[in-house]
Amino acid sequence: MNTRKIGLSIIATCWLMVTYGQTAMDSLSIANSVLPHFKNWSIQEVVPGGRIDAIRQLDEHTIALATRGTQKGKLYISDDQGQHWRFLSKPTENDITCIAETGDKHEFYILTSQAEVYRTLDGGQSWKLLKQLTTNKNTENYAAAYAIMYTAHGTLLVTDTDSEGGHIYRSADKGSTWTDLGAVSKNALYRLEKVGNGIVVNGWDGTVYKSIDDGMTWNRLEKLTDAALFATEYLGMAHLLQADQDGYIYSSSNLGYTWKKCSQLDGAADDFVNIGYGAAYYGTYTSEKNVYLTLNYGRSWWNLGALPTVEGDWLDHGIRVETTDSVITLSATNKGFVLRASFAKDFLHHTLQQVQGAQKEISAKHKIPLHQATVGMVSHVKEINEPEDILIHNKFAYIPCRDGNNVAIIDYRNPDNPVLAHSLRDRDILDAFSVAIKDHYLYVLSMTNCRISTYDISDPYHPVKLSAITVGGEGSFLEHYQSNYTRLRKIWIDGDYAYVTHSSESKVYILDLRHPAKPAIVSSFHTGDGAFAALTKGDVLYLAGYGPGSSLITVDIRDKRHPVITDRVYDPVLLKGTCALAIDGNHLFVVAYNANTFWSLDISDPLRPQVRSHIGDTDMQGPGRIAIWKKMAFVLNSSNHSVAIIDISKPDNPSLARYFQDPLLRRVYGIAIDGDMLLLASREANNFIVLDLKNTGL
Repeated sequence: MNTRKIGLSIIATCWLMVTYGQTAMDSLSIANSVLPHFKNWSIQEVVPGGRIDAIRQLDEHTIALATRGTQKGKLYISDDQGQHWRFLSKPTENDITCIAETGDKHEFYILTSQAEVYRTLDGGQSWKLLKQLTTNKNTENYAAAYAIMYTAHGTLLVTDTDSEGGHIYRSADKGSTWTDLGAVSKNALYRLEKVGNGIVVNGWDGTVYKSIDDGMTWNRLEKLTDAALFATEYLGMAHLLQADQDGYIYSSSNLGYTWKKCSQLDGAADDFVNIGYGAAYYGTYTSEKNVYLTLNYGRSWWNLGALPTVEGDWLDHGIRVETTDSVITLSATNKGFVLRASFAKDFLHHTLQQVQGAQKEISAKHKIPLHQATVGMVSHVKEINEPEDILIHNKFAYIPCRDGNNVAIIDYRNPDNPVLAHSLRDRDILDAFSVAIKDHYLYVLSMTNCRISTYDISDPYHPVKLSAITVGGEGSFLEHYQSNYTRLRKIWIDGDYAYVTHSSESKVYILDLRHPAKPAIVSSFHTGDGAFAALTKGDVLYLAGYGPGSSLITVDIRDKRHPVITDRVYDPVLLKGTCALAIDGNHLFVVAYNANTFWSLDISDPLRPQVRSHIGDTDMQGPGRIAIWKKMAFVLNSSNHSVAIIDISKPDNPSLARYFQDPLLRRVYGIAIDGDMLLLASREANNFIVLDLKNTGL
């Protein structure tokens, strides 16, 4: 295999050349100082004269690729994240169009151009033909099938290219038996893509379809174009891209529910390759066959030119490989090459924040260095995937993860060395958003499918599921989210009752937990202004109704069957996006995400809160989640990757004291206090961090 290097060297410290500020970089600066780093590929000719259209990550280090064309039917493997490759086997004489990974490098699947599914259980040394799912019914001489996926629940899905309507085939027993779900579209189907709370598939009728029940049923999302959709990529943080044969690119910022056309580039779409943090490559297979780059979730694109391999080559398929501190992209080409790029996460964080103009660097004199207080950290790109919150119980942290559709359970009994004790996964946990604990029972709230699941966590390393119930339904379309998928939001437990907020219904459900393994709905009521965070003090329930909520709502809950709203504090500007609550003594503290404000209210009369003050700060962007330590309130600022420390020793007049800000806090979303320990979890940094507050000087 031939190997050569092109472009400029990437070094982990190159972000130091980037200055901070809220003003985005201009195009000339981006072209001169940023784009060269994204063209710094190492190039290997893995399959001389062949075509690589299938490449997948089998485990942390192992990557497999498969071939079409003149060298068809071959598999190659890398044991070092794509640095070196070797021939593995030739399981078929047909083109291999897709690979389905299981997370175990010994077991994976391939799909051929004749819709044949093969399985290996020994890492690709030997193969078994499971089934040919269909004969080729495509009238344009394309392959019979292009996509196979192994879902998080062990289900196999395959699409076909039937010109009369693309079918989806489903197997729940590792390919032993299959169900033809019938024609999902009006034309051929193409790629399957995992997207947070479900799976999407695109096709040649220009329409996107989605399943949120492990591929059993599919719903039409939106028809984007009359041209065939080919390229599809989920960028994380609810962002999804699609591109068509006419070169149009479409983006969704809400998991595919609504779309907008954002660009038209020269050439027909082939594939995207996610880099991370809003950056992605995009390749075309007609015209000049250029590679394009976005640095802002698809809003704008830069032309990187043709591939630096051989004339007429194009980017056929690629993947992103993520480690604790770096991102690797592997882009396979039509002429048998693999282009590999490696990026330090620090570089991506600082560079892309500068390009996007989204972050404000906080003055050093106002910051406490994160490393000064950090005593331990655990990072896991799969199991701590977009954490939403943290709940602590007996030195274990329970972290609901939205994109992971799981609850990560972290053992931090040794705070210097926290470990992942268990990852709780279940079909009822989709879009995990909130958790609560009563005694040794864990309650997990699933936002999208309106489920509350109950687990016995007597042994946190081995939780046992006891039950699951449905709370509410789909609700109404919310303008703020351009959808109704934001359903169940938060669960709060006090005594024998749980309070569950439902966003798209603007309702609160009260659950009876006196039989904790079998929660029962006692009552529900409308809030009139959204439903998000919930917090109780005695017989009073306080509610914050983010999206579209702009108010604090006070509820008398002495009669659980007939709760009564007694008061509202409403401000459509300064309380816009109310999302978090905390109580200290006779004061209630509230933050508003969209208004960037922190409020103090006196609740000496619990049913009639009195506003005392509210504060804002240019460095406090996207505040959400509050934790209190001594006379300090710690407020997450996910938009500015920071934690604000607010002095509440004078609770009527809080004042900003200091901040933590660090790339390790990228999209920080989870927070809890345990004694003198501050626990944090970050969505895009995929981590759980333990800080010792005694080391901060506060």
